[in-house]
Amino acid sequence: MAASMARDSVPRATLSSEINTATRTLHTELNRLITARIPFAIPPLASDPKLYTTGLLHFAHIFLTFESLWNHLLPTNAPGTAASPPTSPLLSFLLVNPYAEPELFTCPPSPQTIAFLQNLRPKGLARSGRIKKDLQCLSGLHPTDLDVMLAQYPADKVAEFCAHIRKSVEHKPHVLIAYAWCFYMAVFSGGRWIRGELVKPGPEFWSSGTDAGAPLTERGLSLWSFHGTHDGEDIKGEFKERLLGAEALFTPDERVDVIEEAKTIFKLCAGLVHELDGMLGTDLEQLKRLRAAPPLGHQTHGKADKSEAVTSKESHQALRTWFQRPEVASATVALGCLACASVLWLSY
Repeated sequence: MAASMARDSVPRATLSSEINTATRTLHTELNRLITARIPFAIPPLASDPKLYTTGLLHFAHIFLTFESLWNHLLPTNAPGTAASPPTSPLLSFLLVNPYAEPELFTCPPSPQTIAFLQNLRPKGLARSGRIKKDLQCLSGLHPTDLDVMLAQYPADKVAEFCAHIRKSVEHKPHVLIAYAWCFYMAVFSGGRWIRGELVKPGPEFWSSGTDAGAPLTERGLSLWSFHGTHDGEDIKGEFKERLLGAEALFTPDERVDVIEEAKTIFKLCAGLVHELDGMLGTDLEQLKRLRAAPPLGHQTHGKADKSEAVTSKESHQALRTWFQRPEVASATVALGCLACASVLWLSY
């Protein structure tokens, strides 16, 4: 009995800690798959923001889907819905075939779950409005044209990922916590580092002819920024404090649901990487060899060295040309965007 009492007195790990522990291996594997692609969205491999824009568009559907579903669950005046400009309230439904998925949106969550989700997201946390603002700025599209573009999926795995989100949330709305933890903590924990990398090329690289006088954190890169003097630290603290409410609210089975959904998120993100690798025929070992080649300006001596220098120059030029092809650029930067998320996740 004493041993049983001792076990009972041991503090239980928080839900967020359990998520981190359960996803550590998947997290590491996803990071291994995609970190090699980070540099492709900025110079010297990218000569303009089109690569980043394409990647952002590719990954935007995940944020738009789970945040749109979240907003549908909440009153229109809920704190989490008033934090940012309207996203596209019908987006998640526009992308659903009601005949193929007739069971969607038929199981309302419990009042306790609604109350918890209503208060989980502090003002300024939701990202969909900022993502759409960034896409509009970087693409130069009219808002209506942007909505039309967002009403179709860029690839099959993206469509499957979003369909999975809708089904999971319909049956178990509490799994939205897994998306909140994975994606919001990614922006919080590593967003400053990612933002720092993206702004290195300077305003000239990101200039799209619109809002040219605005700072980059509000012109194309607002996803990675937060309003206020604390750059999101206050929002992060409030979010984590509110998340502690899940410890008393959810049953052991519901906690497992959230943890398993977080594991699935990593697997589906890895699936996006594999899909893009298949589309591109990406050879990661070849990319490593190209990266290890001497710089273009490297001075060599002797015939063998000169030959190697020429080969290096040709390889670098071939790589640059390959990445400038539209079909390659579109998919590659999607990987870059995923890489951003992966690196951010590692920072929790």
